[in-house]
Amino acid sequence: MNKYKRLNIRIADVGIDIDGHHHLPKWEVPKAYRPFINGGKGEIAFQLHSGIPEFQVGEKAFDSPPIWSLHRHNGTSVINIFDKFPDLKRVLVLPRHLEQADLYFTEKPDHRTGPFFGPTMELLMINYLARERGVILHACGIERQGRGYLFAGESGAGKSTLARLWNHEKDVEVLSDDRTIVRKQDGEFRMYGTPWHGDAPFGSPRGVRLEKIFFLDHAPRNAIRKLNGTDLMLQFLKCSFPPYWDAAGMEFSMEFFNELADGVSCRTLCFKPDKSVIEFVKEGK
Repeated sequence: MNKYKRLNIRIADVGIDIDGHHHLPKWEVPKAYRPFINGGKGEIAFQLHSGIPEFQVGEKAFDSPPIWSLHRHNGTSVINIFDKFPDLKRVLVLPRHLEQADLYFTEKPDHRTGPFFGPTMELLMINYLARERGVILHACGIERQGRGYLFAGESGAGKSTLARLWNHEKDVEVLSDDRTIVRKQDGEFRMYGTPWHGDAPFGSPRGVRLEKIFFLDHAPRNAIRKLNGTDLMLQFLKCSFPPYWDAAGMEFSMEFFNELADGVSCRTLCFKPDKSVIEFVKEGK
């Protein structure tokens, strides 16, 4: 197993240069992240530090107990992660511009000392994408013949089931079974796999042009249902990870969802959780 002090990973065409403090032990890269290792130059300089100093954290802006809470001080976001678990505690510090970020650990090193344990990397990406760069959708993403399809839904909607079904198709690559990033680049929407998989461990660093979004609904037979504007916006909010703590980020996310609704086919997919739904989608009924 390779261990690292420095590493570049790339998620959704965003490079993150991770640099460990000299007092920290080398850390392992979990299997889900290994396909995302990249040798290029990153957009974010991510520094890891031994020991957690005292921070002027300011007013609490958001709370997601018992895992993390976000405070703001002079435009800097301070995110306390696992604050009530002393051996796991870490603090993620994000300046407004987010060209850099810092992660502080307790001084007791163990196998969880590294940037990949807990929600750290996902929180970093949510905040970075909220600077008018994209969104994370709770969705299974597949590529078929150069076209990207998203199957979005809350937990239990059937994303991992669909990922497994699509994975048996010869002309399909499953990019993600749970979280997929969507960005608008060079005038087109593109979707990217992430390391944050669900019950089915699918996660690819590849990106593809996004052609269709299906919002999932269990049903006794396969069917497609249109969505009106209000219902569509509600579905996007239910099936995404928007930065509720960031007014500008929320404004961008809502505008982005409106652009998605105008630029990409969005429908509800009522489906039976068996192979018949794959043929149904292929035939474009």
